[in-house]
Amino acid sequence: MKLANLPFNDRYVNLLATFTLILLFNSNSLFSQNFSNNKPKIEGRIVLDSIWKPKLYLSHISDFSKMYTMSRSMIIAESDVDSSGYFKFNIDYLPKNDNLYRLHISKKGASDASIIIGGKEENHFFIVANKASKIEIFNNNKTFSDVTFKSDVKNKIIDKVDDIVKLIDSTNYSATRVKSEFVTNAFNEQLRKIADTCSYPLVSLYALQKSKYEVDIDNNTGYYQNFIEKWKNEDSEYFKTFKSKVPKRKNAFDSRILIALSILLSFGLGFFINGKIRKRPHKQTLALKTLSVQERKIYALLKAGKSNKEISDDLNIGISTVKSHVSSIYQKLNVKSRKEIINFKD
Repeated sequence: MKLANLPFNDRYVNLLATFTLILLFNSNSLFSQNFSNNKPKIEGRIVLDSIWKPKLYLSHISDFSKMYTMSRSMIIAESDVDSSGYFKFNIDYLPKNDNLYRLHISKKGASDASIIIGGKEENHFFIVANKASKIEIFNNNKTFSDVTFKSDVKNKIIDKVDDIVKLIDSTNYSATRVKSEFVTNAFNEQLRKIADTCSYPLVSLYALQKSKYEVDIDNNTGYYQNFIEKWKNEDSEYFKTFKSKVPKRKNAFDSRILIALSILLSFGLGFFINGKIRKRPHKQTLALKTLSVQERKIYALLKAGKSNKEISDDLNIGISTVKSHVSSIYQKLNVKSRKEIINFKD
C-alpha cells in the first residue's frame, strides 16, 4: 500500500520511523567515520560548557618537575572540538617509547598556554603515550579533568592514580592535621603498591611521583633502591632524574669488607670475654635436659628458624599447642626470643 493511501495517523508513524532510521544511520556513519580506523591516535568526545574554547592542546612533559609549568613552547599539537565534542590528534611523530603528555583546554579570552590547578575548573589531565598508542578519551560531565579511557590499560592506571591524589587533596582540605597525615600516608602506600605491581615503567614511576616520594626516601631508602633495581634497564630522562635522588646501594665489595671487619671484631671480642663464654655451655646443656621429648622436637625446629605455623604443620599439632610449648621452652632455657634459641649452645 502506498504511503499516500494510508490514514493520516499511519502516515505520521511511518514518516517518523523513516526519519528516525535516517538519523540513526547518519549518526552511526559519523561515529564510524570518526572512530573506525585503527591507526595510532589520541581521540575522543568531551563535554564542554560555554566558558571554554572548543580546542584542545597537547603538551610534552619532558620531566616530572614540569608537570605544572606551562609555556607556549611546550604545546606540540592542537585539535578543534567539533559541535558533537569530537577531537583527534594524529601522533605518528611521537617518540616510539612512552612519554608523559598533558591535555588541556583554556577559557575564552585567556591565553592558550594557561593551566588551572585544582578545583572544579581544573583544565588539564595527564596521559602516557607513544607513536603507536590508540587512546580514546571521554568525559561524562562538564568537568574536563574527570575523564574515562576506553581500552587503554596504561592510562586507566594513570586515571586511578589521579583519583587517589584527588581523594588525598579533598580529605586534607577538611581534616585535622593528624588525620591529614594518617590519610596521606595511607593513600601514599596505595600509590606505592600500584608502582610495585605495575608492569609499565613510566606509569609505575608516575604513581611513585604522585606519592611525593622525596619526603619518604630517608625513611624508606631500601624500597626505592629495590624499585631502581626492578627498572635498572630504563634509561629515560624520567628514570635518570629519579635515580639521581635515591642514595646508591653499597656494592658487594663494600659489603664483603664490612663482613670481614665484623668477623675480626667478633674474634677480638671473643678473646676478651672468653672466660665468661666457657661457663655457658655446661649450664645450657643441663637446661636442655629439662625439656620433654615434644619440647626437644619443637626446640630443634625453632633452631632451624621455623615459624609457629610451620612447626604446627610439621608436627601435626595446633598452633595454640605450639605456642604453649614454645613458652615452656623459653622458661626452661631462660631465653626471651627465637634469636636466643638459635644462638643457644646444645
